[in-house]
Amino acid sequence: MTLKFSRRLLACVAAAAMLGTASNAAAQAAASAGCADDVPQRATRGPAEYTSNSQKVRGLIYKPTGPANGAAVVLLHSSEGLTVDAHSFDPHAIQLAARGYHVLVPNYFEARARQVPWNGRDIRLWEEAGHDAVAYMGTLEGVDPTRVGIWGFSLGGFVATDGSAHPDSTARVAIGVATGEDIFEPGRTRRALPMMLIEGYSTFPVISIATMRDLAADLRRRGATVEVQMLTSRDPSMTGPVWCEVFQHTRRFLDANLLPAAAAPVAPAG
Repeated sequence: MTLKFSRRLLACVAAAAMLGTASNAAAQAAASAGCADDVPQRATRGPAEYTSNSQKVRGLIYKPTGPANGAAVVLLHSSEGLTVDAHSFDPHAIQLAARGYHVLVPNYFEARARQVPWNGRDIRLWEEAGHDAVAYMGTLEGVDPTRVGIWGFSLGGFVATDGSAHPDSTARVAIGVATGEDIFEPGRTRRALPMMLIEGYSTFPVISIATMRDLAADLRRRGATVEVQMLTSRDPSMTGPVWCEVFQHTRRFLDANLLPAAAAPVAPAG
């Protein structure tokens, strides 16, 4: 049986996880992504925590109930925070876990409280929280620490990509959605790894295609191999179909870079 979660309920689940009170029943309930290529929801959701710069960072962790594929990914929320983005991320984190990935969605603002405007120290501490999240995932049973990626939306996308271009990062790949140099001035550190930036009509006028391409060019100069993926949907907002397309590209990139070539795809739900 599939349980569809409302935004309010998902916010409560996220809040409960951050307080360490999420129940086993809530951990096992799965939301439906509603995408054409959804697979059976063989995954669990529960609370997790790790430490970054002596601060406790809490969030949601998703694990496969079927065979694990040895890979993991960290999903970073936007400037709106985890309680706002949880309802959008949750069904797609479930789908990633159902395909064998371990998935962590941390509230990285617990490493450094959000303030507007943010500054260089804020960005640095959030990026370090991303590094620590990747390292934490590599300690889990069933996860190969050399096959952990990081993904982020808007501010989280900048934190994921700019942060992964730092030598302290152990992320194998990085993906940024709806992000660009409008977020902040990129750093100067260098690191070679594959990255993908995803942009579309729904991100206007917050993040323009031009500033996304500027970030891509900067990351390439710093050693990354950057794929730029434009969405085909012309929806003016981040609707369900837009999120489906975002995560279709996300899974394609993760599979290509984190899974063995012989890994067999999971058949869509029938």
